[in-house]
Amino acid sequence: MQEFQSWLDQHQESMADELEQLCNLNSGSHSNDGLTQVADWLVDYFAPLKVPVQTIELQSYEAVDDLGLRRTYKTGNALRWDIGCLPSESSKRLLLSIHYDTVYGPESPFQKCVRYSSRDANGHLENRMRGPGVIDAKGGLVVMRWAAMAAQRFLDLSRTSLTIITTPDEEIGSPASIRLWQEIAGQFDFAMLFEPTLPDGSLVSNRKGTGTFVIVVRGKAAHAGRNFLDGRNAVVHASKLAVAIDSLNGRRSDVTLNVGRIRGGDAVNVVPDMAVIRVNVRVTDKGDSQWVESQVQQIAQEFNFPENGYTVEMHGGLLSAPKPIDRETSHWMQVVEQAGAMVDQSIRWKASGGASDGNKLASLGLSNIDTFGPEGDLLHSDQEWVRLASLAKKAILAVAVINQINNESTVLKF
Repeated sequence: MQEFQSWLDQHQESMADELEQLCNLNSGSHSNDGLTQVADWLVDYFAPLKVPVQTIELQSYEAVDDLGLRRTYKTGNALRWDIGCLPSESSKRLLLSIHYDTVYGPESPFQKCVRYSSRDANGHLENRMRGPGVIDAKGGLVVMRWAAMAAQRFLDLSRTSLTIITTPDEEIGSPASIRLWQEIAGQFDFAMLFEPTLPDGSLVSNRKGTGTFVIVVRGKAAHAGRNFLDGRNAVVHASKLAVAIDSLNGRRSDVTLNVGRIRGGDAVNVVPDMAVIRVNVRVTDKGDSQWVESQVQQIAQEFNFPENGYTVEMHGGLLSAPKPIDRETSHWMQVVEQAGAMVDQSIRWKASGGASDGNKLASLGLSNIDTFGPEGDLLHSDQEWVRLASLAKKAILAVAVINQINNESTVLKF
C-alpha cells in the first residue's frame, strides 16, 4: 500500500506536465480533427501499459441542426485497453472510463493552460492549473492512466481484469458511444469513471437525469415592408412557446427546465419562417421524467397551429436516466470509503444535478461510482481549474479501490 502511494506521489510533477500538454490540444466535441489528434496522443500516452490498444469506430448519429434539419454526424473513435487477467466467470471485471472531448471548440478563446498559486478555503496556499478540460475531463484521463499503471505495477491482477475505455462525445450526451455502452455494459461487474469531484472534494452519490428537447417552429416568410401581415413570425411564436415551457419551473420539486438557446431568422427585413428552441431538463426520478415529457409535449401541441400557418415539431428527450443510490450503489460507496481509509483519505458524498456516462451505465445495469477524477471547480467556463496535488491523490484512491475489489471477500453480484 505504501509503495504505490509513494510511487504516485513522486510523479506529481509529471502528471501536471502531461495534463498541461493534453489540455493545450483542442478536442471540442464537434471538432473531429481535434478529437483525432487527441486520440492519437492518448494511444502514445497509454503505451507504457504495454497492452494493445483497440480502436473502436463509433457509428454515426443523427441530430437536428439550427436550421431545423435532421443531419447525420460522425464523431471520433473510442479507445480500449485490457490489462490484468483474461475475463472469466471467476474473475473480477472492472471498467475504468472517461471521455476525452471538451466543451471548448477550436473557435473558443480558451485554449491554453496557466499555472498559478491560490489559497484554498482554509487559507493554505496550493498549486493550481487553469485550462480547458483540466478537470472535465482531461484531468481524469491523467488520473486514470497513472492509476492503471500503478495497479499493473503493484497489484496482483491474476484474478482481476481491468478494461480502460475513452470516449469522444460525452459532453454532447454520448449520442454515438451510447451504442457501445449498450453492447458492452454487461461484460463488467463494476465501473469507475473519472469525472471530477464536486468543488469541496466530495464524490457524487446520486445524480439527476437529464436530456434536451429540440423544438422546431415553422412559420411563413414575408417581406417585412411590402407584405408583413402575410408572414408568420416563427421567432415570436417560438419565444411565446419558450415562455410557456419556462413556466413549468417551480411546479414540481427538483425539476428544472432551462431554455438554453433559440436560433431563428436571418435578414431583419424578412419575417422569419423558422426557429429552433433547445431546452435542457433535469429530473430526480422516473415520475419526474414522465411528467416533464408529457408537459413539454402538451405545450408543443398547444402551439401547433397549421391552420394559422404555424407548425411545431418536437425532437430529443430525456436520454440520461436519474442515477439513484440503490442497494448496489450503497455497497460500492462503502467499498470506496473502506479503500479511502486505507490511504488516509476521508470520503464525503453529495448529490449532483449534473449527469455523466455513469447515468447511462447505471440504467444499463452496470453499477458505478463516477467521480474518481481530480478536484477543482468552474468546469464549462474559461476559469476551469484543477488542484494539482489532487491528481496523485485521486490516482492513489483509485488504486486503493481496485485493491479492495481485488480482495476475494468483495461482493460483486447482488
